[in-house]
Amino acid sequence: MKQLVEALDVLVQKEVLVGFPAETSTRKETEGDEGLNNPTIAYIHDNGAPEQNIPQREFMRPAINEVLSTVTRKMLGLAKKVAAGGGPDAVEQGYQAIGLTVQRAIRAKINEGIPPPLSDRTVAARAAKGRKGAMWEQAWRAAGAPPSLELAKPLVDTAQLRNAVNYVVRDRKKRRK
Repeated sequence: MKQLVEALDVLVQKEVLVGFPAETSTRKETEGDEGLNNPTIAYIHDNGAPEQNIPQREFMRPAINEVLSTVTRKMLGLAKKVAAGGGPDAVEQGYQAIGLTVQRAIRAKINEGIPPPLSDRTVAARAAKGRKGAMWEQAWRAAGAPPSLELAKPLVDTAQLRNAVNYVVRDRKKRRK
């Protein structure tokens, strides 16, 4: 029993965090986001900013929920591996695999196109910058078709936000009570 407790202690000494770590927080400045970093832009879009006419386009929680059963299976497998004698390397590898799973899910969720579709103004601004998808979306709408999520995807203009989603495995910090 003592060995099991020691093995599981190795497991709880680390944690995996997925989102926008400091290493990926900065971005190449683009028109409209001057002075904003990736975590701020992600927060604004994930929660919405009605006062700025930015609708909520939640992507973090839905993506995590979609892979929750996979992450749970990976955690159980990792716990079994550690209990069977796997040490810190097994924990690191397991948490790396979990981080990558969630990172991919969040990036895939962004790539799906998160409703609501872009406003006509945003589509026009992207088209003016030469974005082909926005030009096609403009033509699509001009032909009387309803706005879509396929041609000009919300949250994907320069791809900086999507590409900034990352994960870190680190020593667990002591939590204050």
